[in-house]
Amino acid sequence: MGCLLLILIGVSPRLGMITIWIISDWVDRAFNGALIPILGIIFLPWTTTFYTVGYIIGDAAAPWGILGIFIGLFMDVALHTGTAVRARKSSYAT
Repeated sequence: MGCLLLILIGVSPRLGMITIWIISDWVDRAFNGALIPILGIIFLPWTTTFYTVGYIIGDAAAPWGILGIFIGLFMDVALHTGTAVRARKSSYAT
């Protein structure tokens, strides 16, 4: 089950995070309430996923947990930047 979940997260972090939320209590243990995870799934899915998994595996404030959060943040920024660049290129092409 764990390998399938990792593949799902690699393909779609939003779908993977929603699956984690449905099949386990990891999100409830990592966050207080539902607002921050919902906003995280919408705007920063990689960062939210890395924070949740880092919180459950160990301590998210540990050096490896912080590194995971920064990697997730980098992946989210790259995702949003790539989308903006592609949109800009397509608007110049027409």
